[in-house]
Amino acid sequence: MTSIGRHLFCAGFSASLASGITAPLDVIRIRRQLFGSFKASQSSIFCYYQSPSAIRKASASGLDIVKKTFKQQGFQGFWTGYSSEAIRQWTYGCARIGLHRVFSGKLAEAQGAPLELHQLVGCAALSGILAVPLQIPFDKIKIRQIKDTWHHGNSRYKNVFHGLSSLRDCPEFGPDFRKVLPAAMVRTVVGNVAGIATFDILKQNVGPKLELSKTTSTILFSVVASCCNTLCMAPLDSLRNRIIASPNRYTSITVAAVRILREEGPLGFYRGASVTASANWIHNFTILNVCEIAGSVLDKANKGQ
Repeated sequence: MTSIGRHLFCAGFSASLASGITAPLDVIRIRRQLFGSFKASQSSIFCYYQSPSAIRKASASGLDIVKKTFKQQGFQGFWTGYSSEAIRQWTYGCARIGLHRVFSGKLAEAQGAPLELHQLVGCAALSGILAVPLQIPFDKIKIRQIKDTWHHGNSRYKNVFHGLSSLRDCPEFGPDFRKVLPAAMVRTVVGNVAGIATFDILKQNVGPKLELSKTTSTILFSVVASCCNTLCMAPLDSLRNRIIASPNRYTSITVAAVRILREEGPLGFYRGASVTASANWIHNFTILNVCEIAGSVLDKANKGQ
């Protein structure tokens, strides 16, 4: 397997595995962001499609979401939309992580020296930018599946392929795509820099000084990088998810941010923050460690040939 193929495969495999592990948290956090309420009051906008008399009933805590999901759908309900998420990670995740490894590796090889901080950050940002267009269709399908099944017990999409076909024929998808693109771009670039570039920076500059084993240093640096990723992602997750779920209400990242601040205050950005933080931390930690393990296994296999 070529070095490019190795990086892309390890990225796609680790990202899809991580998403399978965090899928239940993903369902809870998305429903919490869309339908939860810090105060079950009529001023809550998370049920914007409801009449005022129905808002109090619709508002849900994290525990309410867990109970209702299990009652309506059983255990499989916590993996709602995972088919979309799996394909998303084998495309978007593969590009987001794999291209960063390809770019940074080729650049280091070309200059014959380890990359500087700004070069690692630049590779992470560029790969994130290139990956985002692959993300949005699958995100829209997944979030709609999670949203629809919360209220109706079934989704407007039979499966991910039906969802892609429906989006292709939907005249609103183009405008909706452009609305969510900036929020998705910011989220992915920040996540890549905080979660992937930070790991590489620590591994390159701090690792040799600590004289730790490869396994220990990987775990340690992935913990730190995952913490950085988690601290940055909660408000950006909320912005992106709301624009995807309600593009007519949140017409841009600026409009969404202003409306949240005006109607809910700063805490509105942290709807379901505990679940979001857990999901993002576990997801990033799993990706970094599984990617390293998969890479080592492939390297040994190549040497044995």
